[in-house]
Amino acid sequence: MSTQEKMTGARPGAQPNTPKVMVVAALVAVLFFFGLLIFERIPEIPVDIDFKPFFIAFLFLALLPRGLPTFAIPLGAAVGEAIGDIIEGYEVDDPFGFAGYFIGFALAGYLMGGKPLNWVRVSLACIAGSLVQAVIEASAFLAFGEEGVGVTLYSAAGNTVTHGVLMGAVVTVPLVFALHGRIERLLGFTPLPK
Repeated sequence: MSTQEKMTGARPGAQPNTPKVMVVAALVAVLFFFGLLIFERIPEIPVDIDFKPFFIAFLFLALLPRGLPTFAIPLGAAVGEAIGDIIEGYEVDDPFGFAGYFIGFALAGYLMGGKPLNWVRVSLACIAGSLVQAVIEASAFLAFGEEGVGVTLYSAAGNTVTHGVLMGAVVTVPLVFALHGRIERLLGFTPLPK
């Protein structure tokens, strides 16, 4: 198996995978955007602690191989969030959120390491990715002088719990076990081994 096949999860003899990875990014963007529309109805906890459907990106990160999908999925989630931000009214701190989504989800995908049925690894990756995203997004408070360090830490910790645990690991792990082997084949990837 070539290096490209390992990176993209291609079966031997398959066509180039750039279109397949673009489909994954677009699918995650659409699902994440509509997930945000649903879950943003849950009232926000001051200051800026909310419930976002991180399990959508985490599910794809766990099931698809490391490599190009590990970057396509975070890009899709960040674009889905950006579309929502534009509709709601773009703010100066939104680039922090975009960077946080991309870096946090990419880290989570890397940490999952192609072991979708290792629930401990998947759970820890969800929490770590959410922590990175929450810290980057909360740092906008300090960058723009809106709040102090205490509020920034409170927001980062709260969003790590809501995004990484409640809307992350708690939902992602059972979905991965239920959908392992199904989503991958649908998207043209070989399911990762147990």
